[in-house]
Amino acid sequence: MNKTLIALATAVAASLSMGAYADTVTKSEANAQDTQAKGDYKADKAQAKADYNENKQDCRETTTGAVKRACKKDAKAQEKQDKADAKLDYKEQKADIKANTN
Repeated sequence: MNKTLIALATAVAASLSMGAYADTVTKSEANAQDTQAKGDYKADKAQAKADYNENKQDCRETTTGAVKRACKKDAKAQEKQDKADAKLDYKEQKADIKANTN
């Protein structure tokens, strides 16, 4: 049983070290990943804007007065939060790409 456990531990250690090697990328691969990350960021921002416009339209159609104004403010706050989340994700992706580049 000990031999099996040692063999398993050795196999796990080898796969982990190979996994670390596989995570490094070349400059051209890093550029492609950066381009993809930037495209995802732009798409997330566009989605946040589209969601805002839809929420704002719902506010116009379903509410009136002070509730309508509050609803629009909530929609705007949600848009800002979504854009901030998208920016944070983009920065994290760029940092990951930079850390894994040869």
